[in-house]
Amino acid sequence: MSGSPVIVATDLSRRVDLPGRRSLSILRRVNLTVGAGETVAVVGRSGSGKTTLLAMLGLLTPVNAGQLTVVGADARKLRDQHRTRLRNRHIGFVFQSYSLVRHLSAYRNVELPLRYGARIGWPERRRRTLAALDLVGLADRARSKPRHLSGGEQQRVAIARALVRQPSIILADEPTGALDVETAARVLEVLTDAARQRNCALVVVTHDEQVARRMSRTVRLVTGELIEE
Repeated sequence: MSGSPVIVATDLSRRVDLPGRRSLSILRRVNLTVGAGETVAVVGRSGSGKTTLLAMLGLLTPVNAGQLTVVGADARKLRDQHRTRLRNRHIGFVFQSYSLVRHLSAYRNVELPLRYGARIGWPERRRRTLAALDLVGLADRARSKPRHLSGGEQQRVAIARALVRQPSIILADEPTGALDVETAARVLEVLTDAARQRNCALVVVTHDEQVARRMSRTVRLVTGELIEE
């Protein structure tokens, strides 16, 4: 059972202008509510609007039609600096490409978000970083650099980095797309367990039905329209 809503999207739409006074509708009146501790899969084919929806939920793309509330804040009323602050404090991102800094150790990669924004002293940074690595089963690889880690281990470091700020929401864009089946299953288990233990909402964008079945809920994007399953 999910907790209080941390994401509420109402009639969320997105259009982009094209040459020749034309426009393309990417999202059409999307309605989605996600509660704390809930795991949701957003499934759809390439070009269906999945990544655009994730970017809007993560406050990376401005809302220009409809309403979006993220951890109680009206996204349309936020100034850029407030949007950035809310995103950094409450939202953790996990990408298919891992996006790790190659010359930094696993520890330093996970610690990196704590060095920006709110002032956090070294003892607390260390405690949170080691706790996040331990949560994903990589406390013993803290000093390893990405080139010495497998793809699955790198993705688990990325998950730890997303969790280290203790966010209210985790947004994952095809987090297992570059992994083999066995490793993908392990990474998904780590991701969903971590979300439940921290009671944060998890939204996973995927085209993989196997991934979707591991979430508590599935919604489907079909040419920009959201269908609840």
